[in-house]
This record gives sequence, structure tokens and C-alpha cells, in this order.
Amino acid sequence: MVNARYDGHADWYDSTFRSYGDGDGGGSAGLLARLLGPADPGDPLCLDVGCGTGLHFGAVAAEGYTVVGVDLSADQLRIARSRNPRVARADAGRLPLRDRSVPVVVMTFTHTDVDDFGAVIAEAARVLRPGGRLVYLGLHPAFVGAFLDRTGEVASGEVRVASGYGDERLRRDEAGPVRSRVGSRNLTLSTFLAAFLSQPSLRLVSVDEFDTRMAPWHPAPTDGRLLPWNLAVTAHAAA
Repeated sequence: MVNARYDGHADWYDSTFRSYGDGDGGGSAGLLARLLGPADPGDPLCLDVGCGTGLHFGAVAAEGYTVVGVDLSADQLRIARSRNPRVARADAGRLPLRDRSVPVVVMTFTHTDVDDFGAVIAEAARVLRPGGRLVYLGLHPAFVGAFLDRTGEVASGEVRVASGYGDERLRRDEAGPVRSRVGSRNLTLSTFLAAFLSQPSLRLVSVDEFDTRMAPWHPAPTDGRLLPWNLAVTAHAAA
């Protein structure tokens, strides 16, 4: 049975990460909306897989999309439903949707929360209509997680590579506000990208790096960060 890790943590999650829903400033919702662009008025459906408490609903809807959220956590959906009544409880690895039935799929910050990210991307590819789009936004697999210690990055310009870097069995569930509550799955960048590249119906369009403020990453940052923090992937389903 798949574990709904965020049950019992939804109120904490929503209050802690409320700024992610900022559609105008540096929130991930605003970046997601920009990556999506305006909806097709004739086909505006957008499936938000792993929607959590629905922090991204508003910014996506502002682009003209009719958003439907899916998450495994009933506790998360309790809050998401207050933002959008079109939600359903389902496993991201077994979506209750027909093949080729959805024009747009979005996912945010889910690859650290699922045991089989490849299966989740495979399901997204299955339900996408020919020519449909998949946009994924999340923490950078190569630079955020148990592989690296970035606590001294800004203050002292120091990033430490953890022993066992690249070993996906490496876990630090006790560290950080999220991992200490729900744990974390750590993927290498190659495994992360392979989840998309292994789907014959998907064509990778772009892979973009962003800083902590959801601005495009530049090698000479002004905030003291030595490495990018977020990563976005856009893929299209074969026509």
C-alpha cells in the first residue's frame, strides 16, 4: 500500500509553504504559471498531480486553466478543496483517468515524496493527449537533498558533498523541516531525467535551473548561493 506521507501534516505544510502560492513575486506558483503560459480557451483542462494543499491552483487558474487536483493525502485535499472543489484522492502512480484524456499536466515538488518517480511520469505520459504538455517544477536533484550540505553556503561560501554522493539509498530523514516529518526520496539528476527520457511518447522541450527566488539561475548569483536550487522540465506528448 502506498503511504500518504502528509496526512497529519497538512496544516503545518500549508502555513509553512504558503509563500509558494505567490503568483506575482518569487513564489513557485508564479513561475509555474509563466512556464505554462495562457490556456487554450477551447481546451483549458489542467491536471495538477500531487497538488498538496492547492497552493498553485490560483496562479494556474489565472492563466485561464480549469484545474483539477489529485493527491494521495486526504489531509492535504481537505485544505486544497477550500481553494478549488475539483479535487480527487488518487495515487499519482495509478491515475483514475483514461489514456490520452488530458491536455496539460503539472507537477510540483513531488519527486522527493514518491518511491517510484518513473512510474508517476509514465502515468502523466499515459493520460496526456497527443500534443499535450507536461510541466514539472521541483527541487534540483543534483544540488538539494541528502547528497549535499548547503547550510554554510551563504555565510561562508561553503558547500559540502556528503559521503555517498550519488547513492540513492542515502537518507537524512531527521534533517530539515520536511524530511524530519515525512522523509525524503533522493534521486540523482540522471535518474530524475531518465524518468522523462524513458517515455517514448514524451519529447523533452526544456530543462531550466532557477534560484531560491524562482528567477533563472546565473553562474554569478547576487544572493550568495553557489548552486541553483530549483529545476523545471517541460515535455510534450507526441502528436
